[in-house]
Amino acid sequence: MLSIVAVPLILILTTLLLAQQFDETRSIRQQVDKSYVTRAQIQTVLSLHQDLETGQRGYILTGNADFLEPYREARQKVAPALDSLERSISQEPDFGSGFAEVRQLSREKLAFADEAVRLRQQVSLDASMRLIVTGRGKAIMDQLRARLRDLDAIEQRHLAEATADAEASRQRTKFLTLGLQALLLSLLVAAAWITHRAMRARRKDLDRLRDLSARQEAIFDATTDGMITHDPKGYIESLNPAAAAMYGYAPEELIGRHVEVLFADPPKPEHLELFLERLAGNKVSRSSHVQEFVGKRRDGSTFTTDVATSAVPLADGLHFVAVIRDVTERRRVEQMKTEFVSTVSHELRTPLTSIAGSLGLLAGGAAGALPERADKLIKIAHSNSERLVRLINDILDIEKIESGKMTFDIQEVPLKPLVEQAVQANRAFADGFGVNLELEPGGDEAVVLADPDRLTQVVTNLLSNAAKFSPRGETVSILLTPVGKMHRLTVTDKGPGIPEEFKNRIFSKFAQADASDTRQMGGTGLGLSIVKEIVSAFGGTISFETAEGRGTSFHVDLPAAKAAKAPKPQPASDEEAPDERPRILICQGEPDSAEQLRQSLQKTCCDTDVARSEEELRAFTAENVYAAILLDLSLLGEGSSRLIRELRSDPRHAATPILVASSEADGEVSQALSIADWLHRPLTPDRLVDEVGEAVARLPGDKPCILHVEDDPDVLRVVASAFEDKADLKSVMNIASARAALQARSYDLVILDLELPGGNGLDLLPEMRNEDGKPIPVVIFTARDSVPEVARQVEATLVKSRASLADLVETVESLVNRSSRRA
Repeated sequence: MLSIVAVPLILILTTLLLAQQFDETRSIRQQVDKSYVTRAQIQTVLSLHQDLETGQRGYILTGNADFLEPYREARQKVAPALDSLERSISQEPDFGSGFAEVRQLSREKLAFADEAVRLRQQVSLDASMRLIVTGRGKAIMDQLRARLRDLDAIEQRHLAEATADAEASRQRTKFLTLGLQALLLSLLVAAAWITHRAMRARRKDLDRLRDLSARQEAIFDATTDGMITHDPKGYIESLNPAAAAMYGYAPEELIGRHVEVLFADPPKPEHLELFLERLAGNKVSRSSHVQEFVGKRRDGSTFTTDVATSAVPLADGLHFVAVIRDVTERRRVEQMKTEFVSTVSHELRTPLTSIAGSLGLLAGGAAGALPERADKLIKIAHSNSERLVRLINDILDIEKIESGKMTFDIQEVPLKPLVEQAVQANRAFADGFGVNLELEPGGDEAVVLADPDRLTQVVTNLLSNAAKFSPRGETVSILLTPVGKMHRLTVTDKGPGIPEEFKNRIFSKFAQADASDTRQMGGTGLGLSIVKEIVSAFGGTISFETAEGRGTSFHVDLPAAKAAKAPKPQPASDEEAPDERPRILICQGEPDSAEQLRQSLQKTCCDTDVARSEEELRAFTAENVYAAILLDLSLLGEGSSRLIRELRSDPRHAATPILVASSEADGEVSQALSIADWLHRPLTPDRLVDEVGEAVARLPGDKPCILHVEDDPDVLRVVASAFEDKADLKSVMNIASARAALQARSYDLVILDLELPGGNGLDLLPEMRNEDGKPIPVVIFTARDSVPEVARQVEATLVKSRASLADLVETVESLVNRSSRRA
């Protein structure tokens, strides 16, 4: 009876177990099918974006419209593929944020590709290439690929979890079956048959899993990036065909070999193992570790690679996957960019200097009075040549900023004098638009930390921008105000304001509002981007306020240095002197010595002002122009050279004789700083009177003799025209001719280009001495941007296209006059 009851009961239990197994088998089969479909959809999304990128790049590089066919086809299929993928994973909550990011990256990639194709179609190859070399498209594609890998990993995890559950269920069924077999031997055959059937179903599932793994392996074998798996000691376990082809080996030749064979300069094995241990132990970040290496092919040739290494824990232990990308093409593009910038620097700056200089001379009447119509055309050509010069300079500045090659000489800069000079220099530009520039009162004590040359560039860009967009008859106001630990420079125009849709990209490169009236003003769209980068380098910020139809205010906040609290300069003379008497400035820290010198000079030849500190000296020189300046180096200390250079950079004091009182002589410093004389202590009042009298009384005599070394004949002719009736100019085109000219006679000054046939112009510096052995003053006039090392060796450095012929003539005359006073 028990057996009668037990048999049906056991049969029922066995049937239930079998039914459960069949359900689980069907479930895992469904999950496998779903996983396969989902992963295939993920790969489809990736392939479509790769086709999109391939078509876009092919079209941009070749201009062949045939490349747009796969590009358009892929673009049309992206959205349906994403929708299909979303439906497949919609029931899985852990896919949500990852898929949303994939969709967002897809939109960004489509927008980037569309923009690149648009630029190629509507603008130029260069425009589209500049967009591509920003790396934004690659970065988006890398992120998209990474997110898709994450989705694939989630799906793999789901499948692995389902497989694990099925395996656990199988074990339970096996134990129950064995128990039933032990209890009921009579049901052994039936139980064995049931077990066999269940095992066969599971073998089919495992075969399906292996097929899925094979498909996945085929997908990754087809990738163009090399992929290598290796163990923790660095021995290669597997690699894809792309890796084998990249290094020139057959795959079987690398299996089992150490990865050091792939390096041009292989790391030590112990260092590699330590690196892999650290990578495996990094629990915080699961992302790949990317490094740049020089790879070595089988034939011994080398190439540069980016290698991304990831740790992969598997059932049999820890393994590593290295994804290798040949970056030779990327380097080639970077080299093309470098060569292009070099070409712009020299091949365009030099002829533009000739063009702008010639037009400037004609417009200034160097060739006599021109007919009215010709004069108008010359002025139009001159204006547009200057506009082209500004474009080239802006492009070069942006390139220097992006490559990190722009250098800054951060120092304490009195803000108001610098702004005053910039306002004065830009008045003519503003007058061309019928706009007035007005510096508001205040800010006299503002001192900021900045590079004075680059800060002048910032102010000039803001002033020119404000002048262009202000209506005729309006005023651009400039205001200096303290803001906490910063000093604020505000430039306000009365223009139409900044459109709302343009505000968030106003500081972007090549950004310009789309309104027709702003486009008519011209410009590169780089000015505000350059301003932002320079201000950021100073540790400052730039912001703006605008209202439609009410104008715009740009605010530049710069870090404050110590405030300059110089007293109001007061003349030190006891009685009013006639206006015709020259006035000199004495900078002396010892009150008795200063008074003695003042009285001696006052009685004989000059009126005097006395500055007893650097602050007073700055205040006096800011308000007055002197016939001579007497400096006591013991008062100024280490800042004396810097202060003298600042005085020389101010056009009002560029030619002023500077007499230095010191206990030591320094001829090289004297030449470099353009010091009229170096007076040794102890210094008697009589000798001082003689020295000062000679300094303020001597004037240049005959026309100076100048040597111009330049390889461009047009620049030589234009410069010669600029110095006509002002100097005896000798022009030579190479280093050999320059050496012969220096040996033939003495020169008062040399204008030198750096890039010359036969060598670098700097090679001539040691030979530039007159018969008495004194160095000849040198002005560098070249297409290459100035560097501090060069500037320290010469009197002045002028960059073609940044400095006009008028700047060159003014600099040369200032240096020649200074040398004449020292003679």
